[in-house]
Amino acid sequence: MRVDRLTRMIPLARRCRTVAAALVAAFWPGKTGTQVEGVIAALPQVQQISVVSGVLALLFLLSLFAAQFGVLGLGLFFALVIVILR
Repeated sequence: MRVDRLTRMIPLARRCRTVAAALVAAFWPGKTGTQVEGVIAALPQVQQISVVSGVLALLFLLSLFAAQFGVLGLGLFFALVIVILR
């Protein structure tokens, strides 16, 4: 059972790392998402988890802040995330 759970979590963790790397790359001049993902992948696992969870937690907190302004705030937040990731 535990092995099955781990095999399901590994692809999810990689996707989270890719999203976090894309968000960081948007604010790191001269670096692409794949380069930043390589930098994150080179870190020890504990630091990888810290970086990825920190970026995703910040994104979540910003979404909660945007939600205070209702549907318009969430719409602007999602539009801004899409623009940043492009």
